[in-house]
Amino acid sequence: MIKKLLSLATATLLAVSMLSGCGSNKSGGTSSASQASTNSAEAKAGDSATGKTELADQNFDTSYTPKKKSYKIYCTYKNIHSWYDAIKSGVDAAVSDMAKKGVKVDYVWYGPAQPDAVDQVNSIETAVGQGYDLIAVDVNQPETTAKAINNAVAKKVPVATFASSDVTNCNRSFFVGNTDNYGDGCKLAKAVCEKMGGKGKIAILAGTMGAASHEQRLKGFQDTIAKYPNIEIVDTQRDNDSVEKAISITESWLQAYPDLGGILCNNMSNPVGACQAVKSAGKSGKIVIGGMDHDLRTLNYLKDGTLYVAQVQNCYDMGYKLIYNAIKTVDGQKVDEKTAVGSTSVYKGQADKFIKMLYGDNADAKTQSK
Repeated sequence: MIKKLLSLATATLLAVSMLSGCGSNKSGGTSSASQASTNSAEAKAGDSATGKTELADQNFDTSYTPKKKSYKIYCTYKNIHSWYDAIKSGVDAAVSDMAKKGVKVDYVWYGPAQPDAVDQVNSIETAVGQGYDLIAVDVNQPETTAKAINNAVAKKVPVATFASSDVTNCNRSFFVGNTDNYGDGCKLAKAVCEKMGGKGKIAILAGTMGAASHEQRLKGFQDTIAKYPNIEIVDTQRDNDSVEKAISITESWLQAYPDLGGILCNNMSNPVGACQAVKSAGKSGKIVIGGMDHDLRTLNYLKDGTLYVAQVQNCYDMGYKLIYNAIKTVDGQKVDEKTAVGSTSVYKGQADKFIKMLYGDNADAKTQSK
């Protein structure tokens, strides 16, 4: 869909105003609904996924006819990361479908370079009053963002939450995303603990402090491991969703615990770092690793046996259903308060299938070019 000059100007002015309001030079994402990739080094490092897998809801009702000919939606998320490209692919698909109905959807897609709760609040406050029909938020820290959501709604701008975690103690209209991060943590921990034979030493990469989805998965790890009295958690460290930090932490564990039996990873970056360090140390398959999601590097580590299990979320529907529900909400139509999109445990035998679904036939070339 070709953007109008006015929409481009509005997005540009908004980006500038956000930088001024935040007092920072950090910015990310694109403001054009016609662009499919996030403009960031981190996204390129992980490669951009098409996002649509067999998890996508094939029975989702797309027959709704919008009441208006154009909509403006502002989307803000935790930080620039390739994980969001898969969500954005769902957004772009819904926008394309709406265009076929003669409906134009302009949206801004914004995230800071690093997770920043204050930046998220500032971006929401900036978007209020800019003429957006709805603001969509992937919540960074619930207690901080909830107030900004309530303030926006008080000014007659509806707000939805999406992606990795919801915040219910506020006036948001609806949530589309993963409703069971705790369950994902439990599934990963159980799979790894069972593969370890119910005994040995395990370490945890715990993501970003305060990020609700990370904290919920961490709690799932801890509660599940507690059911295995012969498994000892030797260390838990925050990697802040950084591959480089995950590599460094894992390398230190390999030195400190030569008999380490397992590693649990609670975001999309840390299994990449853990697997890289373990493989470089020549211990692929000797340490049982479980981690989140669909980074191409993660799926290739799954394929070669360095990673034991990946919990892959249905990111495509997080974006696709967000747009449909947003339009219905703006039109005054009732939508489900919560829309769960689900996830699945993926093992070595399914790695090739998910690589092809998410990255297409050029996945091998992308891997070799890194």
